[in-house]
Amino acid sequence: MDAIADLYHQNGLRLQADPDSVEYAAHHARLQQAVHDLATRRDEALADPRLAFPAAQVLHSMQNHWSGLTVFVEHPWVPMDNNVAERSVRISVVGRKNFYGSGSAWSGQLAATLYSLLMTVKLWGINPRMWLTAYLQACAENGNQPPVDLRPYLPWSMEAAQLATLRAGPVGPQGDIASACTRKHPPPPKDSTLHEPLLRTPL
Repeated sequence: MDAIADLYHQNGLRLQADPDSVEYAAHHARLQQAVHDLATRRDEALADPRLAFPAAQVLHSMQNHWSGLTVFVEHPWVPMDNNVAERSVRISVVGRKNFYGSGSAWSGQLAATLYSLLMTVKLWGINPRMWLTAYLQACAENGNQPPVDLRPYLPWSMEAAQLATLRAGPVGPQGDIASACTRKHPPPPKDSTLHEPLLRTPL
């Protein structure tokens, strides 16, 4: 574990350095050596007849997948692991556990759309609750229809001030989107209804 942790450390130092610098070359050389040393330790352990079977299984797996595990050494832009990808699907996995998934095609499509939208705003550092509240309020003010101009709600096209406000949460300059999120609104009329499919519950 310490050897693997050292690989992460050495790779982190390399990524922080200018690719054209002497410092980068030094970190790259140290990383290559650390990877070589780890492979040597693996092979030496596998050659030991006293090695416990569970440990041998792990090391054989490492040996079989070595070329894939070490792609990052000569291709620094490739992450050492897929932790970011796994974290990105965690929300849907937790949702599947909490509400047993979607009981119909339309609800599955709706869930996929919402997961995609909310993950996009999170990747932009935006408060998802504020963003969604602002968008739904705009829909309500537009006669329960989506706004014609979606640019104020797309992270890559909204005004810089709006983006900064949504990233700051409820604190900060009150731009158009922020004010829509923070001002008080009257409760909906008692006879108001939602679109019928949204009232269904997954089976």
